[in-house]
Amino acid sequence: MKAYVFETRGGALLGEVKPSDVTWSENANQSETVTPTFDLNSKTEGGRDWRNLGAAWKHSIALEVNGRLLGGPIMPHDFDDDKGTLRVVARGGRILFTRRSVLPPEALTQPLTLPNGELDTSLDSTWSGYDLGTIAKKIGVQACLWPGASDLPIIWPEDRAGTHTRTYPAIDRKNVDAAWTDLSKAENGPDIRLGLEWDGDNRFRWRFQTGTQEQPRLQGRDVFTWELRQGSAVKVQTNPALMGSLAWGQGGRSNDTALVRSLYDPVLIDHGYPLLELDSDVSSNTSEPTTVDSANAETLRTAAKPWEFWSFKVRADRSPYPFEYGPGSLIEVVVTKDTKVSGGYIPPGTYKRRIAGLSGGFDEWVTITCGENYDA
Repeated sequence: MKAYVFETRGGALLGEVKPSDVTWSENANQSETVTPTFDLNSKTEGGRDWRNLGAAWKHSIALEVNGRLLGGPIMPHDFDDDKGTLRVVARGGRILFTRRSVLPPEALTQPLTLPNGELDTSLDSTWSGYDLGTIAKKIGVQACLWPGASDLPIIWPEDRAGTHTRTYPAIDRKNVDAAWTDLSKAENGPDIRLGLEWDGDNRFRWRFQTGTQEQPRLQGRDVFTWELRQGSAVKVQTNPALMGSLAWGQGGRSNDTALVRSLYDPVLIDHGYPLLELDSDVSSNTSEPTTVDSANAETLRTAAKPWEFWSFKVRADRSPYPFEYGPGSLIEVVVTKDTKVSGGYIPPGTYKRRIAGLSGGFDEWVTITCGENYDA
């Protein structure tokens, strides 16, 4: 495991650093988190100017875990003089877009409203005729036209045609990361990843990747298999909060109308469950009934059973290695009669799952968290 500090803008390597401890975690469609701790009483780290090297947002940390790169802008510091330690939190590159709005660069000098107080719709952002992943790209590319963002080292993919349209009124100042999340949560919405990689020997960059209309999940063709054994630290969490039979979506605020749509699925009712209603994750500004219908369909798609997440530990220094799999990868979890789970909670069998997140530390173990593969 190696760690580096680099410039967030431009990606230039500033040097390799030596943490005394580190934890990391990565989840689908979110910024990863890297948390190294440095011993400032050591010869290597005690001689560094961490007050400047650790400049929040300006500098970033990259962590290399068995060939897998994670990291991005430095966030908080936690200095402890008694212990002589500095704990630094860094987030993936996507965190930069949690502080950005879906707005064209003209909005830097042009008011969002006209002199008479009416909205200036010329600053609205509209993309049409693309798949959802390309609309996500367009949002990001526009955000990088602003000062302080044009030199972010991001590789963007080619455009892909599609049937989708998205409009973001300037007056809403929609958050870029939130817009990406909305696109991922749409019916058949794509995974969105900003993955860190080397750019030569002394520079880093991010590669923007999204799922396609035909394959919305960012997953390889390989299916990785692990057999649960003693020491695998198996845990199962179930959450019925998103179970339901009736989904409601409401919009219309953008044109001062009321748009309310619902969708009913009798599966749970037919199996003896009480009626449970859900609110779909749809913007209140949505004015297209088809968009609300799509959100309702996505809400009910996974509402017929509790959300269930399994986690277990695997060796990072053995095949398959962490650089081979990641959030989105399909896996098979095997439980045999010889390695029973306590109380038979998970009966023997082979279970297909999708990795939702990874986490680890300074040792050679990786914790895999996976959910059911709803879209196999």
